[in-house]
Amino acid sequence: MSQHPLKELREHITSKGLMKKPTLKSWTKVIALLGIVTSLYFVHSQIPLYWGLLLIPITALFTTTLSMAGHEGVHASACNSRAGNISLAALVFPLFCGLSMEYWRDKHNIKHHAHPNVVNQDPDIHSWPLTFSQEEYEQSGKIRRFFQRNLQAYLFWPISLLVGHLMRWDGLKFLITHPFRNKKKRFTKLWALDSSLMLVHFFLWLGLPILLGVPWQITVGFYVLLWALVGTYLTAIFIVGHAGRPIVTEYDENWRLQIETGRRIKTNKLTSFFFVGLDYQIEHHLLPSVSHFNLPKVAPIVKKYAEDRGWEYEEMGFFRALIHSTVCLHRAWKTPSIQIDSSAAIEETLQPQAA
Repeated sequence: MSQHPLKELREHITSKGLMKKPTLKSWTKVIALLGIVTSLYFVHSQIPLYWGLLLIPITALFTTTLSMAGHEGVHASACNSRAGNISLAALVFPLFCGLSMEYWRDKHNIKHHAHPNVVNQDPDIHSWPLTFSQEEYEQSGKIRRFFQRNLQAYLFWPISLLVGHLMRWDGLKFLITHPFRNKKKRFTKLWALDSSLMLVHFFLWLGLPILLGVPWQITVGFYVLLWALVGTYLTAIFIVGHAGRPIVTEYDENWRLQIETGRRIKTNKLTSFFFVGLDYQIEHHLLPSVSHFNLPKVAPIVKKYAEDRGWEYEEMGFFRALIHSTVCLHRAWKTPSIQIDSSAAIEETLQPQAA
């Protein structure tokens, strides 16, 4: 067999020590963020409601950043040991966020990363009532097609306020149905850990404050509003990495698929802190086990590697990417998918199929 196209790239990155996981840095960032969000939550409990509403976008921003650290744990890119990655993921996802780490592993690691932007395979481009491709639009009903043609781009961001809560609900359903779907391994240790920590999450966020005398209306209201804003922040972080890049029906090179369906977001050291590596979406998809602390050094290597082989490497600023992604969502209903064919020139590959 011929040499795998990524072998040379991996060897180059490994030789520079960039495949090593900075465990201490990962835990330091998580603990620091826990300290920041705990302080912000305490401030909310001490100030009038008006000031709390003004502060909550900042609180949600740091809450989102801490949530993203769980993404690293599930990818096993935070720590050198399996136990360390599971511990970090469990602390952040089910305990802090109330999001099942096993659900996220199935949806994100297994399905999305294996087939980014691939029709009928990537769950991130199949989200009712939205469409990301002409193919899905043509399969939709009349009312849904009207929404996709005329309202999708305008209502996308208001709908994003539901994302945090819908993912939590999907995670709960995943855990509840797991014993019935996987009869050979009904009750694994990870399932038990995931389920028990999610129960603790709801007690700490909702039960304990009410027991301590905080009115239930304020407790529930803060929880719902905070995680609604987190959902919008998460949407902004994830959408700019893939929206507006080609939607694919068929491909023959997965490593090329990872590059040409992603987008590098240009950030500075301050703004990059809040992305936890997803500003380097292409590098993260190509090498998901690389720590986000190392991705800035990996990026120029990957970019040169891709360009040397004629693979398209797209990068742009965050706000430009937000606008571009929203415009592309408006046009998604009439944008055909493509095929990635290694035998064709890059210009031919990126031409849409005939409708």
